[in-house]
Amino acid sequence: MGTSIKEAILLTIYDEFEKWSAPVPRVCAKGCSSCCSQNVLITALEGERILDFIGERGLEQWFADRLQVSLSAPVLTTNEYAASCLQKLEVDELNPPPVSPCPFLKDDYCTIYPVRPFACRCFLSEIRCHSEQAALQPNSYLAAATVMMQLIEHLGQNEYWGNMVDVLLALCDILKYKKFAALLPDPSLIIQARLRTRRARPLPGFLLLDEEREKISPLLQNIFSSRIDGRSIEDILNGKVQ
Repeated sequence: MGTSIKEAILLTIYDEFEKWSAPVPRVCAKGCSSCCSQNVLITALEGERILDFIGERGLEQWFADRLQVSLSAPVLTTNEYAASCLQKLEVDELNPPPVSPCPFLKDDYCTIYPVRPFACRCFLSEIRCHSEQAALQPNSYLAAATVMMQLIEHLGQNEYWGNMVDVLLALCDILKYKKFAALLPDPSLIIQARLRTRRARPLPGFLLLDEEREKISPLLQNIFSSRIDGRSIEDILNGKVQ
């Protein structure tokens, strides 16, 4: 499965989720950034989109200056967590609590908005949230967002998965992004980031209650039936060949 096919599937997931979730009430608006923290979990594919976006604009140094942060490593990927739950095993918290603001915020605006990852795209709240007021989301919406994160991880299986900054730093170690690595003040940042990332895992099954499955089924059907290069996304994700 080539990168172009993976990206086409990723964009289909983004688009179908956006259409499905359009009726969900929200108060979020441009300039609302109280929930934009460094604790954003992404796949390597989403990271590559961000690096390409920055490179096309000649902002490598600006970008490198924002990668010098220290993060806690996630305990489990979304699909590892799902697998443990489906096996009825006791599991720790899925990922660390929110930390300081996202390094890509500027005056409360996202500087990489066109290529923001799904974890950012899916975040919304029905009420105004702040440091002392958590966001409020419908249970079915949370379930659907989790399912999408599982699909996106499955799409990027065996590649980097983790906090956004760590995945971006880890990707700087491949030839295509060496120009970013050369601008870092300390090359060991890449090694440290790689040690904090995990490998994306295949889908073990969805974490859905019966009533959630009924609401989310149309979304999954629209995604799976969409066709890329003459094949359905369901067949591509299942590794079926023509």
